[in-house]
Amino acid sequence: MDDFVKKLFIEVVEQKIPMAKFIGVKVLEIKEGYVKLLFPYREEFIGDPRSKRLHGGYTATAVDLAGGVAAMTYMTSQEDDVATIDMRIDYIRPGKAKEIIAEGKVISKRRRSVVTDMKIYHPDAADKVIAEGRGVFSIKRKENEC
Repeated sequence: MDDFVKKLFIEVVEQKIPMAKFIGVKVLEIKEGYVKLLFPYREEFIGDPRSKRLHGGYTATAVDLAGGVAAMTYMTSQEDDVATIDMRIDYIRPGKAKEIIAEGKVISKRRRSVVTDMKIYHPDAADKVIAEGRGVFSIKRKENEC
């Protein structure tokens, strides 16, 4: 993936995907079949105010976005469409009240679908995974017109 394409992907993720833009997601690394994203912390992302732990839905959003963006790296046109078909999440430990990293890696690709593995952790504790996921994403290819 050349630098021009990387810059386009970063712009799409950070500025064009409404949910990612709302959250304030930043792309730390992107290459074909892989993405590493930074999800900022805000008080609104807490699920239990007593324990100050991240909401499971916020973690699930990170899992879904990391898998989807990793799948997007296999698009062949800006008009291709990537959508989540299926996603599984295993919550390993509670997320603390701080930013998280979401990594997505393509493990299988076909013409119309991509399978990804995702993991979520805090930047200062990459060995302590908060959640792991597996996703299946469809890629609807732009039809060539005759």
